[in-house]
Amino acid sequence: MAAGVPAVQVAVSHRGRIIYSEAFGITDKDSAAAATPRSVLQVGSVTKQFTAAAILRLAERGALTLDDRIEKYVPEFNNRGATITLRHLLSHTSGVRRDWYPPTPTGLAPPAPVTREHTINTLNSQPFDFAPGTKWGYSNAGYQLLGYAIESITGMPYAEFIHTELALPLGLLDTGVCGTSNLPLPEGYGQSPQGTWKRMPSPHTSVLLSAGTLCSTATDLARWSHFLATGRVMLPASYATMTTPARLNNNAIVPSSYALGVAVQNMVGQPAVWHSGAIDGYQSFLLYLPEKDIAIAVITNAFPAPPGGNPQLIVTAVANAAVGSL
Repeated sequence: MAAGVPAVQVAVSHRGRIIYSEAFGITDKDSAAAATPRSVLQVGSVTKQFTAAAILRLAERGALTLDDRIEKYVPEFNNRGATITLRHLLSHTSGVRRDWYPPTPTGLAPPAPVTREHTINTLNSQPFDFAPGTKWGYSNAGYQLLGYAIESITGMPYAEFIHTELALPLGLLDTGVCGTSNLPLPEGYGQSPQGTWKRMPSPHTSVLLSAGTLCSTATDLARWSHFLATGRVMLPASYATMTTPARLNNNAIVPSSYALGVAVQNMVGQPAVWHSGAIDGYQSFLLYLPEKDIAIAVITNAFPAPPGGNPQLIVTAVANAAVGSL
């Protein structure tokens, strides 16, 4: 709050039980609406955990294998002779560009809706950054292709799959694609280089789709981490696959020990599974400590924001307190 962030949500779960959930500040500067633990906020790339979980659930059903080539499910994508698998896309080792859209004047995602055809045609016109499996490069566009694959396999929109297969059965009532299933498409704030705060228009959900369009609360995210790790979302073997760091063709582990939709590293002296998120007007950080079954989630309605507004700072401080007391 001292950094000027308008609102912050924090939640902690222990063995699946929410032991702390609080919100600070305001979600709307004009109306001075107070933030609450039920304020629905955008979570950005934490969405990738849900997309990876969806792919792994479909693999359990025999609808796909992780080593299937993406064009099997997205035939309009031009692989240009490269073998790009679902596993490559999940682990950011595909070589597909970070974003399908060209840089905008502000550096932010375009706000207008786009079609699947337009997105893939744009991707098809761009060179790959590297040969699949030879390097690691974070790719929102790669995760958008995974969303299109989910839609092709299931015959339902990505938003509907997330709602009916994950959010609703798990009781995550404040989680889903923003602007669907009675959820809002909220707008956060960003700080200019001059230090002033302004409202940040939200990108249309079609622009990032399965890479970053989910809305949620810190409470739902903390519960999600526990469900994900304890068999409520997928079989233990699938979760082990999801949390095993990816390797390149030369057998080297990728940076940040990124696995499939999550990073796996030690934090606060503990093995940890985590992901961060940043989207116009919002930042998030979700941490799970498997040995203690502790999950910590923080969401702010501020991006771009000063370094002191980074949710990871809060998560780290809370995690140190939790590890020392639980």
